[in-house]
Amino acid sequence: MIAPALVPLPQRFSADEDSGPPPHLPSGLRIAVPSGELRELGAAVAGLLGRLHGIEPAVQIGGEGDLTLVQAPDPAGGVESVQGIDPLDRADGDARERYELTVGERGAVVTACAPEGLFRGATTFAQLVRPDAAGGLTVPRVRIADGPALAWRGLSLDVVRRFFTVAQVKKVIDLLALYKFNVLHLHLSDSQAWRLRIDAWPRLTDPAHWPAGELTAGDGRPYYTQDDYREIVAYAADRFVTVVPELDMPGHVLAAVRAYPELQGGKETPHELLAYLDPEAEATERFVRDVLAEVAALTPGPYLHVGGDEAFGMPDDLYAAFTARALEIARGTGKKVVGWQETARSGALTSADLVQAWIGAGDEFDLAAARERTPAAYHGLLESMAEAFAQAERDVPAAVAAGVPVLASPSSFLYLDRRYAEDSLNPGQNERRARVGHDSYPVRTCRELFGWRPGELPEIPAGARIAGVEAAVWCESVRDFDDLAFLLLPRLAAIAEKAWTPAATDWHAYRARVATHPAWWERLGLNDYYRSTELFT
Repeated sequence: MIAPALVPLPQRFSADEDSGPPPHLPSGLRIAVPSGELRELGAAVAGLLGRLHGIEPAVQIGGEGDLTLVQAPDPAGGVESVQGIDPLDRADGDARERYELTVGERGAVVTACAPEGLFRGATTFAQLVRPDAAGGLTVPRVRIADGPALAWRGLSLDVVRRFFTVAQVKKVIDLLALYKFNVLHLHLSDSQAWRLRIDAWPRLTDPAHWPAGELTAGDGRPYYTQDDYREIVAYAADRFVTVVPELDMPGHVLAAVRAYPELQGGKETPHELLAYLDPEAEATERFVRDVLAEVAALTPGPYLHVGGDEAFGMPDDLYAAFTARALEIARGTGKKVVGWQETARSGALTSADLVQAWIGAGDEFDLAAARERTPAAYHGLLESMAEAFAQAERDVPAAVAAGVPVLASPSSFLYLDRRYAEDSLNPGQNERRARVGHDSYPVRTCRELFGWRPGELPEIPAGARIAGVEAAVWCESVRDFDDLAFLLLPRLAAIAEKAWTPAATDWHAYRARVATHPAWWERLGLNDYYRSTELFT
């Protein structure tokens, strides 16, 4: 029997259909957690089950429930060991997410050695639950032993080019939890805006200094207060998603430099839309120390992302000097550091850092094509871009040679701002797919974007230590949350399967398993998912 509607596919699955009918589940489903310390875990599971299935589960401490969570020594025998870098940097990373799920006459039991594994097993249970003929709910009798292939499974969310409220970010976190992602990488600053309040530099979040000040939140405040950020981090942590904040530097800083011109030290750039943080400017080191210290203090997770990409127009020697110092300052906060692949050009990455590979095969910068579609006033900007991208093929090999683990995010498969190639079942979406997404990427179908495996990506050199995989969604073309849902789904579910499931999985079987998931997406508030003709017919 093929695992019914489960994405990602579990490592080991068997049905127990001969032992009796599937158990009936009451609308007041009881979730039993082993101790009061895990009450919040039970609440997170109850919330997910409630949203997916329209029920009101109750949490009890101890005893048996319709879903019973049991903490015990690692039960998932025969499950392959996890590979990569633990985003929590803990010694128990190999076993923490493994679980066993059994469903029998008296209900379902999830057993795991850690709360994280209990939650992963509970999300599998949530995907198994189905309506029965009497209008209630049921769940098939199964036995599952499961665990992740890769330790780091993330989504990078751009909240700069389009701001999303705390409530909207929580919807994204719910989606990540459903598909067993464990990292939300928040891209908090860029040339268009700065989205996290920094007490030491308050003008950063003043839209009067932003080139794109119209990108506001629904309530009129176009940035996160520090309490907002804490709320997002806590909500994610309750669902075993770790927030990795990114403050992009030394490029992508036009908003910061317009707020504080002294950060560029009076240096000229090839175009008015280019800016960088000048390591020779007196204010720059204090700025970097302050912003990284504040975000580090707000972030319980062990990683900070310092950006480092696309510092167009910045001389190579200044880039290397700035990046080496920024890495040192970030480590000095007590955090580990992630940087985009260009940070390898500094020569300062170590084996304790992560380098994020993003420039995908087939998506290389084409200067001639860019000139054809870009007004002449921007050609100076394009020349600077071409100079920077000319070095890109050396970035990841240099990092690998230095022993730096690679976080795989190649745009060729993992950038979700790529436009859809196939039609939608909803004719109204076909106009949107010509607008939403980056127009420089070749269009690809959902099936084409299913055709990869983490260990076989051409962008990752042989011998590299893969930390994990991370999808990314950039929001230059996104007008609202519906556009975000349009880009994320259905493709994010497929990436979840590649990151979690060690074995290669078949497109046709995956297509059958994901067919019922759109109803869940709608219940999570992601109504404008793309109705791909390739996936849903």
